[in-house]
Amino acid sequence: MTTTPRKVLVAGASGGIGQAFCEQLAAQFPDIQLIRLARNTAALPVLNIPTQDLRFDLTDEANIISALQALPDKAELDWVFIATGWLHDDTLQPEKTWRSLDADHLLRSYALNAVGPALLVKHLLAKLNPKHPTTIGILSARVGSISDNRLGGWHSYRASKAALNMLIKNFAIELQRMKRPTIIVGLQPGTTDTALSEPFKRNVPPDHLQTPAFTASHLLKVMQHLRPEDSGELFDFLGIRFAP
Repeated sequence: MTTTPRKVLVAGASGGIGQAFCEQLAAQFPDIQLIRLARNTAALPVLNIPTQDLRFDLTDEANIISALQALPDKAELDWVFIATGWLHDDTLQPEKTWRSLDADHLLRSYALNAVGPALLVKHLLAKLNPKHPTTIGILSARVGSISDNRLGGWHSYRASKAALNMLIKNFAIELQRMKRPTIIVGLQPGTTDTALSEPFKRNVPPDHLQTPAFTASHLLKVMQHLRPEDSGELFDFLGIRFAP
């Protein structure tokens, strides 16, 4: 597969990890063609390379389709990095107990952490050249691992990431059956100093809190070392496989 990408699409490019990943790509591969998808493209920083910036809404399938119309038919992307994810906002916080379960909270988590990424992959696969090798990395989370769950809590986030992990596996099986040279994996970024982790980082030892640049550089290395037999699996930012 492609270890030196020429054309990369990053969805969620305005987030902490997505933005850092774009910056790492620009620094390491100055001749790259970079497509950035973000809800607010005006907020995207200027890089030292040209970019194609597309506005999209992960919760709106019609909008996803519209954004991807900017890509040519049978587009040849070497990498796709989906850096989207949702844990909390001003009104909803991770549930500490089943007593806090709420339908709207659960549905929002599923919409942003599982449904949205799956629909984005669906419509991307329809746009891509099926004979061109493409590696797709989607931000997942170790707390979405059912076998690794020791603490409970965070019900909506855990469940939605577990659903994402199942969808990744399903995509991988079907793509392999179709003999498409596509790798798709879930990537665990570790605890990174972003808006997502802001309310919780006081409980994280300083030496365990990563900068976005550190996380992005390690995830980039993981993407470079993926092989066809890795498709459908989950990897942390060090490239270590973990169970769903």
